[in-house]
Amino acid sequence: MPTKWTINNAGGGGNSAELIGCHLATSGNSYQFQTPSGGVVATVTGTGTSLPTLPCDFPMFNSALAGTTAVDWYISLESTTDGASKNKAKGTWSNTAPLGITDTDPDTWTTQAGVGVEPEGDQGEDEDNDKAAYATPKL
Repeated sequence: MPTKWTINNAGGGGNSAELIGCHLATSGNSYQFQTPSGGVVATVTGTGTSLPTLPCDFPMFNSALAGTTAVDWYISLESTTDGASKNKAKGTWSNTAPLGITDTDPDTWTTQAGVGVEPEGDQGEDEDNDKAAYATPKL
């Protein structure tokens, strides 16, 4: 499993462009959400030597990330084995408090492990999820 992924597309709307270049990384028994420069802005820690069970939510943090104005971020990590190659991370993001059970269509992001060209037919084919994001990992 990769230990670092980089978001290169966060879908559309709102502050999605501010997620471009951000990283998701593992460190010991934790997942870290990092700014494009690698600064850790949120961490979710598992128990013992195990990573947190997915899905998991990063604690809310306030940051400009790749933008210029700091806003509140609510980031959820749903999977690190998404996509046809089973090496993408994906999750949801919002700049408002977590969604209630009746809310739908949160913004989403995903990452991709590996280096080089996207696997054919693997990027952006989910017509129902126009806000999916893709990234290349840093191993």
